[in-house]
Amino acid sequence: MPRGLKNWTYKDVVSFLKAHNFNLSPYGNIPGSHYSYFVSPDGKYVVDVHFIQKHKSYPPRTLETMIVNSGIPKPEWRKWARGQKK
Repeated sequence: MPRGLKNWTYKDVVSFLKAHNFNLSPYGNIPGSHYSYFVSPDGKYVVDVHFIQKHKSYPPRTLETMIVNSGIPKPEWRKWARGQKK
């Protein structure tokens, strides 16, 4: 379980994005084991999520990049981590 903005795993990030109406890109994965998730038909917010091992967490700067690319404010990510899901 993530704590604040620490210890987010691949599963945590994907669950968060799906709960906020992000969908897997129709093009599937990007070479190099990255998956693109988008929220709007025009592709305004696209988040590339690197698939990492099941129980490994993302480095803080990698998660920060995903947060910025999602367009969802940090407080919403923190709220999700506390269990106050949408």
